[in-house]
Amino acid sequence: MSRQKKRVALFVVTSLLVFSLSNLANAATIGFKPGVTYPVGTGPLAVVAGDFNGDGKIDLAVVNNGNASAGDDGGVSILLGNGDGTFRAAVNIPVGKNPVSIAVVDFNGDNRLDLAVIKADGGVGDVGILLGNGDGTFQSPVDYATGNGPNKVAVGDFNGDDKPDLVVANGTDNTVSILLGNGDGTFRSRVDYTTGGPPHGIAVAEFNGDGKADLAVPAGLRGVAVLLGNGDGTFQSATFYDSGAFGVVAAVLGDFNGDGKVDLFANFTQFHGGVIDSRGDLLVGNGDGTFQLVRGVVILGSSPNNGYVSQADFNGDGKLDLVTAQPAVSAVSNVSVWAGNGDGTFQTPITLTAGSSPHSGANVDLNGDKSPDIVVANTGDNTISVLLNTVGTDFSISTSVPNPATVSRGQSATSTVTLNLLNAFDNPVALTCSVQPAQAAPTCSLNPNSVTFDANGNATATLTINTGTATASFAAPSPSRESRPLGLLWLPVAGFAFMGAGFGSSLTLKRKLTVCLLGGILFSGLILQAACGSGRSGPRSQAYTITVTGTSGSAQHSTTTTLTVQ
Repeated sequence: MSRQKKRVALFVVTSLLVFSLSNLANAATIGFKPGVTYPVGTGPLAVVAGDFNGDGKIDLAVVNNGNASAGDDGGVSILLGNGDGTFRAAVNIPVGKNPVSIAVVDFNGDNRLDLAVIKADGGVGDVGILLGNGDGTFQSPVDYATGNGPNKVAVGDFNGDDKPDLVVANGTDNTVSILLGNGDGTFRSRVDYTTGGPPHGIAVAEFNGDGKADLAVPAGLRGVAVLLGNGDGTFQSATFYDSGAFGVVAAVLGDFNGDGKVDLFANFTQFHGGVIDSRGDLLVGNGDGTFQLVRGVVILGSSPNNGYVSQADFNGDGKLDLVTAQPAVSAVSNVSVWAGNGDGTFQTPITLTAGSSPHSGANVDLNGDKSPDIVVANTGDNTISVLLNTVGTDFSISTSVPNPATVSRGQSATSTVTLNLLNAFDNPVALTCSVQPAQAAPTCSLNPNSVTFDANGNATATLTINTGTATASFAAPSPSRESRPLGLLWLPVAGFAFMGAGFGSSLTLKRKLTVCLLGGILFSGLILQAACGSGRSGPRSQAYTITVTGTSGSAQHSTTTTLTVQ
């Protein structure tokens, strides 16, 4: 191979590699629409989502801490959803003094969502159970005692009876309280377990493969406390994972490295560069209830994070991403989204603008497009911010060569359209087709004209191209070819010119005869052209390009195939 050919080959291979990497990067892009804010009560701290009125649309419940100095006890704001990511005005309901955390589930088995709301009540806490009426309203709370200084609540089945139980983090007592549910919306008295330090949250999952719910509790200076469940509502003593300089303030569970085992992403505070910094550490799950600590997976901010960290797959690539909030003391109120690489590491975050001092939130599909959106509670301006995901269904599309590839007038051909899903958002894809050149073109149709992907992410449709009747004219005559007789009028003109020049010149007889012979040949060309026509018999062949376009939300891809009509 010559040096020049080697250079060309290297350029082609490099271009293909860059193109492939570019496509991969584009497929992993995360994007959101600008946030839309909705007023709620005073001091919103947390938000949960669910269908509270049974219309199949996601609603929101926001817990508002209130303002004790102003005599505002706070409450819960209910925002009913319209199904498109927008919400009606908040309806505020009282729940008791200074609520701080909220959970949603059906506690009494009536297929209506209920609420569990933690209330600080001046330090002596309780959890209020608000049974749902199924129309977006709730009954008055029934309270159950917790430990002192409760700040978080979570739901799980801790004794294996398929009835939801509660776990509450008690920040003053350094404990968690377990309240076993009776399945009718009532609960037994609490049982407390020590966490070694002030708990700032609770994560419920199964860590060691025994099918029993376990707990992971961010416990301040003690790090992360892991309490393995016995399956009967009791828990083993906590095992602690190092916190670093100051302590852990939040944690979220998920398989961040793709090994099929539950990991824990923990938000730690530390000294960094002379200031208090917030970093994210990864506790990689071993699958046996133990974890390996990987420090400094991400650096979250220049001052202690407010404890908001959550996860979801925002771009549908099968890798978990993270959401964090800028510190409440920051002059700029932002939400950061960290795209996961699937190996326990994360990319540089994108920054989204929220309301003032975003504190906590939820990641849920608010508009029915199967991609998770973000909603955060903003403590600084008493609002929530809704940020809708712009990443939708992504897919590839191709068409086979028509069968047959060449047809006569009046015949038809078919082609198979194949689609493959490229991410996790498997919405239907609408199909359309068009034919070029458009003048007197064949018609095309698709069956079906909207496809859904199967369990393997595949979908097909049949493209039919119908050329119409045999007498139809399929293309306008080409001026460069059909007007050839007119274009050859120069032959007799030139012929007569040559003969006239020959007879009228002073050339020798031999040269005159030569000139006349050439003129006669040119004149004869016209006679032959007239006798033979344009050199073609019958209609000419025409190639048509058929374009098939698939559309799903903002994603649109096209493919082409070619049919020859003769």
